[in-house]
Amino acid sequence: MEDQVKELRDYIDAFRRRRSSILIVGATVFVISLGVAMLWPPTYRSTATILIEEQQIPSDLVRSTITSYAAQRIQIISQRVMTRVNLMQVVEKYDLYRDKRRRETTEEILERMRRDISLDMINADVVDPRSGQPTKATIAFRLAFEIEGAKVAQKVANELTTLYLNENLKTRTEKAAETTFFLTTAPAGTDGKLI
Repeated sequence: MEDQVKELRDYIDAFRRRRSSILIVGATVFVISLGVAMLWPPTYRSTATILIEEQQIPSDLVRSTITSYAAQRIQIISQRVMTRVNLMQVVEKYDLYRDKRRRETTEEILERMRRDISLDMINADVVDPRSGQPTKATIAFRLAFEIEGAKVAQKVANELTTLYLNENLKTRTEKAAETTFFLTTAPAGTDGKLI
């Protein structure tokens, strides 16, 4: 116990001897950090949360042999939305990265935009209606855009959300057309049910 007190006393003595050096270094780091914080332009993040609704086709009418997971569908939609053409249209429409576009290539601007967009899945514990077993499912996703201007961040986040929703609508319309075609052209069995 006496050794521990002696060691603590040694630290206190060392601090007293080097107090001015420690305070100068601490004050310098504080002033530099404060300067960077004051000079760094503010960054704003606008976020949209999109709820995923389950398909409304009764399972006893059409039994799918392929299970379509929401996270996989979102990734497919994301690949369709995040194309070069779509992103450049958004960049030009909202005049994003104005100064950087003069110095950087289109690919660098697109890479910058992709970094400023984030997509996060929101999962929850649910009960599978078919098996009755508890499982984790993607119930929504969060789409966000981050940039220096608050209004621009909000407008671009809204634009991206619209692109995702329109692509989802297009995909669902195509799937509904395929299902309708299948149901109207599939041969009926002897008991009047679809084979």
